[in-house]
Amino acid sequence: MKAVIGITGGISTGKSNVSNEIRNLGYKVIDSDEIYRNLSKKGMPICKKIEECFGKKYILDNGEINRLELGKLIFNDEASKNKLNSITHPEIVKEIKIQISNSSEELIFVDIPLLYEAKLEYLCDAVLCVYVDYEEQIKRLMERDKIDYSYAKAKINSQMDINEKIKLSKYSLSSEGSFIDTKAKIIKIIDKIKGDFYGNNS
Repeated sequence: MKAVIGITGGISTGKSNVSNEIRNLGYKVIDSDEIYRNLSKKGMPICKKIEECFGKKYILDNGEINRLELGKLIFNDEASKNKLNSITHPEIVKEIKIQISNSSEELIFVDIPLLYEAKLEYLCDAVLCVYVDYEEQIKRLMERDKIDYSYAKAKINSQMDINEKIKLSKYSLSSEGSFIDTKAKIIKIIDKIKGDFYGNNS
């Protein structure tokens, strides 16, 4: 029996690091962001549809999507965000389903940052939410994106509240502390998942 575990969280909560460590431990991790990047390259259907819907302003001279400008647009315009999602989500979901179907692994993880916002819980048997304290999240985002406090706060607040995501998720993991601490938590939670789905606590 395959068990599909969604991995989600808020921006700069350490979700990508958790996903990478799970992959390093030998488990299959399907990355929705990587799928989006691959499906939206020059000449791919998503890239063509974005140009049709939003105009050449959002396509670079080399034919690739101008992700910076597109990001600014959808951050400030809910209608444009919904339009973009209607283009990207069906293609991404189709590829996730293909990768799940083609995998021979019993335990599969799917990294979807906006899993709840996109209402993609149905793809998963359970969800793991990665989180940190709110102020730590702001600090990390400021450092990562080189932005000020107010902009970092606005970006975080544009997503679903992390506490709501934790409540909706079967599993949760704080990525605060050292890398060694986080790795130990990951191993422990994988053992818990395997115990819940396969009765294997080893």
